Amino acid sequence: MGLPYGGHLTHGSPANFSGRWFGFIGYGVDPESGLIDYAQVRALARAHRPKAIVSGSISYPRHPDHELFREICDEVGAYLIADSAHPMGLIAGGAAPSPVPYADVVCATTHKVLRGPRGGMLLCGAELAERVDRAVFPFTQGGAQMHTVAAKAVAFGEAAAPSFAAYAHRVVAHARELAADLGDEGFEVTTGGTDTHLIVADPAPLGVDGPTARARLAAAGIVLDTCALPHGDARGIRLGTAAVTTQGLDERDMARLAVLIGAAVRGEGDVLDRVRELAALHPPYPG
Repeated sequence: MGLPYGGHLTHGSPANFSGRWFGFIGYGVDPESGLIDYAQVRALARAHRPKAIVSGSISYPRHPDHELFREICDEVGAYLIADSAHPMGLIAGGAAPSPVPYADVVCATTHKVLRGPRGGMLLCGAELAERVDRAVFPFTQGGAQMHTVAAKAVAFGEAAAPSFAAYAHRVVAHARELAADLGDEGFEVTTGGTDTHLIVADPAPLGVDGPTARARLAAAGIVLDTCALPHGDARGIRLGTAAVTTQGLDERDMARLAVLIGAAVRGEGDVLDRVRELAALHPPYPG
């Protein structure tokens, strides 16, 4: 996915080694719906005959169609690489579809929604295992960080527990509630909602651009990203519900949070004190 449409820096940006070593062709989304333009993906694949197609993004609030990506890859003889860094925790908790049955390689971070240590993992079948292993060691990595490996094992153990599945489904429920509440506050929510932990919203209907919205939110103690909208205009804001769910907020708190976000973006006063009040009800490290 092209960077202006929600793609990731590591998917071919010239600022990243992926864009310097490999020839990436970015696909986009429908400017009206904000959904991946699969007809464009297929047309680009047929025209360029790539060695691999990458699915996954950094600010796309819907699930990619893994089966359709597999079909397009098979048409042109390409590998399918699924970047599941953001939804991996939802996948582990059964709240998002898994790319594993369809992708040749699945890559993901072990932090974010998976709630493990900062790091990553690569999954593949036996036919690519030796090549992937050698690409990690000795090509890019020397000695392994065993404390991180141990922390990943703890995180995977937690992700296998029933309580983690409940958490993952709460994250999605909270995101959908917050997306609807932000719509009530006057934001234009990309794709009309979300299936994941992510929400992309346009503050333009409130008369504010993305950087100004982010600055006002930061001043109110609410830290969000500025991100691109489906038409490539970097005035959107990106937010997610994984951290606040872990912190103990519930669906009723999402409505309160949306009101605070709207008030901050509109530049209304005393928002910081109200944010502190809400945060104090749910301390990140109780006791």
